Formats: sequence, C-alpha cells, structure tokens
Amino acid sequence: MTNPRPEPELSPAWFLGQEVLRLRRALGWPQAKLADKAHMAVSRIGQIENATIPATLDNAKDLDAALGTDGILERLMILVDNPPAIPDWLALFIGFEGRAVSISEYQPMAVPGLLQTEAYARELLTMGRLGRIGHADAIDIQLAARLRRQEIINRTQPPALWFIVEESLLRRPVGGPLVMAAQLGHMVTMSEHPAVNLQVLPEAIGAHPALGGALTVLALPERANVAYLEGSSSGQLFEEAPAVARYGLIYDHLQAHALTPRESVALLRLAQEDMIEMSKTHPQHDLAGADFRKSTRSNTEGQCVEVALNLAAVVPVRDSKFSMEQSPTLTTTPAAWAAFVAGLKG
Repeated sequence: MTNPRPEPELSPAWFLGQEVLRLRRALGWPQAKLADKAHMAVSRIGQIENATIPATLDNAKDLDAALGTDGILERLMILVDNPPAIPDWLALFIGFEGRAVSISEYQPMAVPGLLQTEAYARELLTMGRLGRIGHADAIDIQLAARLRRQEIINRTQPPALWFIVEESLLRRPVGGPLVMAAQLGHMVTMSEHPAVNLQVLPEAIGAHPALGGALTVLALPERANVAYLEGSSSGQLFEEAPAVARYGLIYDHLQAHALTPRESVALLRLAQEDMIEMSKTHPQHDLAGADFRKSTRSNTEGQCVEVALNLAAVVPVRDSKFSMEQSPTLTTTPAAWAAFVAGLKG
C-alpha cells in the first residue's frame, strides 16, 4: 500500500474525518443522506471522512448544521488549519527509519538530515517556513526532532548508512560560507564512522533517473523494504514491492556512477577550503547581537582584543581600540576558536 493512513494523533484532518464518520453512523445515515443535508457531493463526504482532501471551514460549518453538533467540527478546524510541526507523512517515515537495519539515501539539494550540523539544519528549516507567520516554536521543534534522529548513528549497533549527495550542493553556502565550511568538515568527520558510507555524485554524469527529488530506501528487519520520496514540502512512502524494487534499482544506478568514498572525501575537503576562502571575500552578515568581551589580558593602553562567543555559527574577533565602524573583524568557526584556545593553554 502507498502512503498508509496516519494515526489520529498525527493528523487532525484524519481525526475530524473519523468524528464525521462516527457521528454519521450513530445516526444510521448513509453518506448520501449526510451529503444531502450538508449540501455537498457524496464524494466530498468520503474525502473528508478518509482525510484524502481535508475539510474546509465552510465544510465543517455545514456538517455541524447537518449533524446538530453545536459547532464542534468548526472548532476542530483550528487543529486542521494549524497542523503539528512534524507532518504526519514525515512522522511515518521517521518511525520506519528508527527501525531500519540499512538506510540508503540520495539527496540532490541539501545535506542528508542525519549528517547535518545544528546551524545548517536551522538555516534550512527557517528558509523552509519562509512566509509562514507564528511558527518560531515549530522551527525549534523540528530542529530538535532532526537532531534526535541523528542518535541512530551513535547506537551500539547502528544501521548501515549509505549516503549519496550531488556535487552541486557542496558549493551552496547554506547559512553563509563559514556555516557551510563547518558542515562540510562535519561530513568529512562522519565519513570516518564505520557505519557511514558517503559518496558524491559528480555533475559531469549529467541526467540520471533520480533528478526529481530526494530518495531513501529502508531495509527493515520485520517486514519488506520501503522507499520514500521527498520534495521541498511533502513526502510519499511506498510499500508495494514493484515500486520499492524500482527505486532500489535507481539507487544502485546512482551508486555505480558516484565517486568512491575516498574520492568523495577529497572533494569534500576541497569544497570546505573553497568555503573558507569565500568567507574572506564575502563578509558574514550574522554579527548582529554579538556580545564582544575584552580579553582578561588586556592592558591599560588600549591594546585590547575583544571576542564574541555568543553566536552559534561564528566567532568574531576584533581590536577594541577602534570604533565599531573602523574596527576590522576576523571571523572563525567555533571549532577553530576552541582549538586555538586549547593550543594557548597547552
């Protein structure tokens, strides 16, 4: 079956539909009778009850009037119009992912979620909700869920993890060059994990059968494999054997044309160096709110160094004897700064 129906707690639209079904059956009405009293097509009643096309606010009002439910369905529309921060289609996939013994993932536009740094992931999630107001908390919820998923890698017996990424995404400075440099460095580090196999698909191969979107194939211990396709705002889970086999064949095709893990790491290192160079010619614009503090070694003659340690993605350092406008600011990554400080203490 494709896209199994979500559990009620994962989908307000499904819960509302089931309430309509329960109320209709309690009255002993067929769908046709409810459709007539609510002034809508019989097929629309089926869509609402099965949540294939969720109810609208007008639908809910008409159904309340027909069923005599004193506005309960209209009130439930608050939940339908403000779904959980973790969509039901993603929750279904995460549940399968947590039980998988092998995860084979291809990503054309972004670093796989299991390999993302916190700063990189936050930038993606923030941009993904562009134009949607009142969802600041939702980003934090999604970020926490994404980081929790990464605990899979640290299990005593983690699944076999196969990742294929497009070469082009290595050159996209998500969050700015320094955030991307740190992300690329993290990918290099993760490639050394015994459970992780990371390969880059070179642009030179041209067209291939997975260009349409992200693809993941999950091998599960207690049941047949599943395949998952994901776009920018939706996902689709496939459980039917012919479809899963076809997507498995596509993944095999990508692996055959990808660089070897050793070649891929070399390319990641080059991309990281390019991002560091880019940061020197493209100043970061994320220093707003930097809380600069003077070094405890500063003297009384104005020879002072100030550093801000309160920013998540970058550590800015400057000479305090200049004004804010005049002072040149050196920026580095938190990891590089920590290594520098450790070296001084050593």
